[in-house]
Order: sequence, then structure tokens, then C-alpha cells
Amino acid sequence: MRHCLLASILLLLSQPAYGFGLGDISDIGGMIGGDSDTIYRAEQALNLAQALIPISDEEELILGRAVAARVIGRYGITQAPQQTYYLNLIGMALAQRSDRSDIAYHFAILDTDDVNAYACPGGFVFITRGALSMVRDESELAAVLAHEIAHVSERHIVNAMQKSKIMKVGGNIASDAFAYGGPLFDKMTDFATDALFEGLSKSDEYDSDKKAIEYLDRLGYDYPAMFDVIDLLDERRKAGKTQVLAKTHPTPKMRLKKLEQANRKLDLEEPTSIRLKPRFAQQIQSQ
Repeated sequence: MRHCLLASILLLLSQPAYGFGLGDISDIGGMIGGDSDTIYRAEQALNLAQALIPISDEEELILGRAVAARVIGRYGITQAPQQTYYLNLIGMALAQRSDRSDIAYHFAILDTDDVNAYACPGGFVFITRGALSMVRDESELAAVLAHEIAHVSERHIVNAMQKSKIMKVGGNIASDAFAYGGPLFDKMTDFATDALFEGLSKSDEYDSDKKAIEYLDRLGYDYPAMFDVIDLLDERRKAGKTQVLAKTHPTPKMRLKKLEQANRKLDLEEPTSIRLKPRFAQQIQSQ
């Protein structure tokens, strides 16, 4: 099962790759009225009392598009069709083995030498040109993407926003914000963007590292590549080259420690040693 990796990606090579686009936002939701003022006030009181307001996949996609637009606005996208196509093949193959394979994922390269990667709500995943030049083979690239896919599959940004004061406005009001925009939706977008650029909780990062090795294992990549990526980041940290990443992630030392603890508890098969360095060199380094 794990050795379906080459066949899966070769099959995808014969299909059109997903393009990276923010798409059109469809109207969702609507006003919910009551039979009387009393019923309406009761519904509003119930909404205000809720600790978490549900956010649907469609609402998350709307939020993700808005956040992705801000990421692109900050860095720009590298115009490299072959690299982007290759990135999407790997990313989509991983996403199909993730815990949330029922949404569309999109992958793109940010035009910056900073070493980082970002996952917006709804499946918009970015890797920087700097991170792409740091990794040495396809399994390491897959490890970076798997970590970001895990942020989406676990809905880390959405969960953090649901617990924030922003979402204590009532379910109907929140639905209207997603459907029609306005100041509240702008606040939601601000919150999600800040979470992306300023960092999620340490527990979310550790969780994504753990999920990443699970996803790598499911697809057949050499999952120790996740450990190797963190080692690469530690080397850069010692050289003083991870100022941006250090603001948003725990130290590599702590990530390795937590990942080793998690790895001992996971029921993973033996590493495959599949690294696919020649294919990576042909698709990425030759460009």
C-alpha cells in the first residue's frame, strides 16, 4: 500500500494540475428570522452563549481566500510553472492521504528568500523560494508540505479563531459576515493573518510535526525526512539565518524532542528510504 507512491504521482502527471487561484466567492448563509421578537431575542441569547461558533468548510474557504490574498500581496508568487506543477503533484498526493482529503488544496511558491511555509484556512499552502532551495530531496519537500497540510487538516487557525473574542458575536452575525463581508469579516481575516505571520501555539506546531510523519508514512515517503528538515532548520538557526521562522515556531531542539516522543507512540511501519533525490533535482534544482 505504501509503495503506491510512484504510481500515484505518475498517474497525477498525466492529469492537469490544479492551478493556484483564489476563485470566486459564492454567497452562503442568510438571515434567520423568528416568529416573534421574543423568539428572535432567545435565539440571539443562545448564540451569544455559545463558546464556539461552527465554521463550515465553505466559510473556511472564504476566509482562506482572503488570507491567501494577503500572503500573496506581501511576498508575491514565483512564476515557475514546472516547479509549481511538481509542487502541486506532491502536495495533492499528500492531501489525499491526510485526515482531511475532502477539500481542494492549492500550492504555490512565494517569491522570497526567507525560509518558511504557510498554510491558510481552506487548503491554500505556500512554501517560500528560500525553503525550496534548502530542502535536498523530494521526501524533505514532502515533509514541509505535510506539516502545512496538517495545519489545514487540524483546522488550527480556525479553531484558534473560534475560541477568540471575535467569534462571540452570535452565530447568525458570524454567518452574515462570511456571506456579505464587512468590518467583522475584516477582523476575522486580520486574526487569521496575524496567526499565520506571528505564529500558532507550540502545541499546534508539535501536532503538525506528528501528523506530518504520519502522512509521509501513509504515502510511502521516508518519514525520517521530517526529522532531517528540522535538523536543517537547526543548522540555519545556529548560523543566524532563521529570524523569520524563529518568530513563528518553537526551537528545532524542542520540535525534535516532541517529535521523537510522538514517534515512539505511533504505529508506523519501517522507513522506506524513498527520497527521490534525482527527480527532485530534475524538477526543482534544474530550474
